[in-house]
Amino acid sequence: MKNLVTDCLKLVVITLVAGIVLGAVYGITKDPIAMQTKKAEQEAYQAVFPDASDFADVEGFTQEAASAVLADYDNPIEDHGSDVISAAVEARDGSGNVLGYIFNVTTSKGYGGDIQLTVGIQADGTVNGYSVLAIGETAGLGMNAKTNQAWADQYKGKKVDHFEVVKDGSGNLNAPAEDNPKIDAISGATITSKAVTGAMNSCLAYFQSLEGGK
Repeated sequence: MKNLVTDCLKLVVITLVAGIVLGAVYGITKDPIAMQTKKAEQEAYQAVFPDASDFADVEGFTQEAASAVLADYDNPIEDHGSDVISAAVEARDGSGNVLGYIFNVTTSKGYGGDIQLTVGIQADGTVNGYSVLAIGETAGLGMNAKTNQAWADQYKGKKVDHFEVVKDGSGNLNAPAEDNPKIDAISGATITSKAVTGAMNSCLAYFQSLEGGK
C-alpha cells in the first residue's frame, strides 16, 4: 500500500513538472510562432497583390457570414459548400485607395487533405492569382498546384464569374484569354485541380457578395 501511494505521488510530481515545462515552452515560443505566421501571411498578401502598399481587414467580415454566402452559392465544382474563408482583406495603394481584395480560403477537397490558399482579386473582378499557404498533395502530381507556376498562372489576369476544369486542352495553358474560364487539369491530378479551382470559385463568389465587388 505504501509503495502504491509513493508511486502515485511520483506520477503526480512528474505530471506537474511536465505541465510546468510545457507551459514555459509555450510561453517562450508563442510570440515567435505568431510573428512567423504573421510574416508568412503578409508575404502571401504581397505575392497576390504586389502593387499594394497596405492591407486592412474588411470591415464587418466574419467567417460565419462568408460560410453563409458559400452555402447559398451553386459552385460549378461539386462539393465545395464546406470551403472556409477565414480572412478577407482590402489591398490598398499608398493613398489608401482600395485596389481589390485578398482572401484566405481552405478547402478539404484535396487528394491529400486540406489545401489552404491566399487569393487576390482586383476591384474590377480580375483575378491576380493565388499563393499556397498549406498543401499536402502528391509530389510530382498534385503538388504542381504549388510548384508549377505556369499551371497556377492559368487563373491570373482572368475576369470571369467562375472557373471550370477541363482535360481537353482548351484551358488557359493552351488557349489563354482574358475571359476564358477553363483551367487545364494537372496531368494525373484532376482531384487537386478541382480542389484548387473550387476554392478559387468560392473566393469569387464571396468577392461578388461584397459591396463594390459586384
